Amino acid sequence: MKIEFIIPTYSRVNHLITIIGSLMAQSNPNWKAHVVADCPPDEIQDAMKTIVEFFNDDRIKLTILPERHNDWGHTPRQYGLDNATEEWVVMTGEDNYYTPEFVDIMLEESKNHHFVYCDMVHNWINRDYIPLMSKLQLGRIDIGSFMVKTNMGQKIKLKKEHEWADWFFVEEFQKKYKVAKYKKVNKILYVHN
Repeated sequence: MKIEFIIPTYSRVNHLITIIGSLMAQSNPNWKAHVVADCPPDEIQDAMKTIVEFFNDDRIKLTILPERHNDWGHTPRQYGLDNATEEWVVMTGEDNYYTPEFVDIMLEESKNHHFVYCDMVHNWINRDYIPLMSKLQLGRIDIGSFMVKTNMGQKIKLKKEHEWADWFFVEEFQKKYKVAKYKKVNKILYVHN
């Protein structure tokens, strides 16, 4: 059982180093990362390729989309979700990172569930970092703080035209899978920047 992280990016390669570094530090090696770039300039593409080569890990894949979408990363996320191959998927952002036990705890808690989410630290108001106890409601969950069974998530499309596509994804998941089993991990395992 593995988690596939979908990481949309455009130009902030320094953040890419941080999130991939947080994945490399995981206590459980059962993860993959699919970095999906939203058609950045050539020099940024070269920098991204250099970063992926630097980590020298077959679990990290880079895809560069042929045209720019500029939709909060939702088109790259959708591309990654549509092409995900592992049992679980986490759609995140390039500027986020995970505690070293994220993969271990989330996979352990996933048994007999379809949707698993954790608490987080969020730079919510005035860029202050605050603990956020996640809930399945608007404004209380972030796309990087939950994972879903890939085959179920692939049947839902992100509302790419809206900044709150992460919440709408959760809402659609709940509507589509009325008998899905949800698991809340009452531990901060994720930092949203």
